[in-house]
Amino acid sequence: MDDILFRHTAIATPNDKSDDFLSRVAASDCAKKRVDDAKEFDELLKNSLKIDVPEDLADKIMLEQSFALERDKNVSARWHIAIAASIAFVIGVSLPIMNGILNSPGSLQFAQADIGTVALEHVKNEYFLTAKANENASLQTVNAKLAVYGAQAKEGLGEVLFVNYCSFEGTSALHMILNGEKGRVSVFIVPEDGDFKPSAEFSSDHLKGISEKMGKASLVIVGEPDEPLDMTKNKLQESIKWNI
Repeated sequence: MDDILFRHTAIATPNDKSDDFLSRVAASDCAKKRVDDAKEFDELLKNSLKIDVPEDLADKIMLEQSFALERDKNVSARWHIAIAASIAFVIGVSLPIMNGILNSPGSLQFAQADIGTVALEHVKNEYFLTAKANENASLQTVNAKLAVYGAQAKEGLGEVLFVNYCSFEGTSALHMILNGEKGRVSVFIVPEDGDFKPSAEFSSDHLKGISEKMGKASLVIVGEPDEPLDMTKNKLQESIKWNI
């Protein structure tokens, strides 16, 4: 085996078992070192490619795919509703009699939004934006946001992965994401001026939630089906002082 072939074999397949290759390795310390270095590099590369797969990876992927399908359906539905609304508007402008009908007693009124339904939809719509968010928010940052709603947290709240204001069906609310027992838990603080229909417990195919009145605001907690939400609620009640 000539030098060029040996160097190529040593780099590409350092574990080659051919007689010519092994004879060349045995005949020279320099050749043996070249092969040992190549084997060490291969082992290093192999170890660097080993990535531990989370046990719940399949569930998380299925959840993301499910939310993506639901989001596409919702976009399509909103598009059709927008067209229908535009047609209705044109008819309303063209036929003044419609105004009399709409303004008369007993005319159609919009239903009061259910706070649980809004929370579930909010979590689904923002899932792709917050699923991997990890701001590691400090207690000071959390309290700066909570102060707007007349609340203050103390140590024991746990790991806060995300905290910011959000539009909760048009109402300015606070959205926190905590690290729960099984996964991420979304917590909403919704002021009473949102005028939502209360819902103590609610669920969908992939999420569940609970809500409770806190002074002049509602505390809404949403997590995955196996998440013990009562534990999160108790932790929040113990860790947050409400002045509302």
